[in-house]
Amino acid sequence: MSNDDISEIRDQLSDQWQKVAIDLIRKGLPADTVFETLLTVGLAGQVELHGKHFMAGKLVAIAEQLSEQVRREKEAVQEASKATKN
Repeated sequence: MSNDDISEIRDQLSDQWQKVAIDLIRKGLPADTVFETLLTVGLAGQVELHGKHFMAGKLVAIAEQLSEQVRREKEAVQEASKATKN
């Protein structure tokens, strides 16, 4: 299977998971619980496939990436705030 095929499958699966999550939320389930369990089930599957140590490292990398995004967003807001004050 090519990388393009994998990307297409990932896109299709993401769309389907999002539709399922939205449907559950519309039925009255709390959004935080829906997404938490989706994450938990996915993580359990990844641990089963790749092992705890690999997934721990991957989670750390994801957390660092999110932290960097938050830092950049905060800086952008601060810069925009400074620019509008001038």
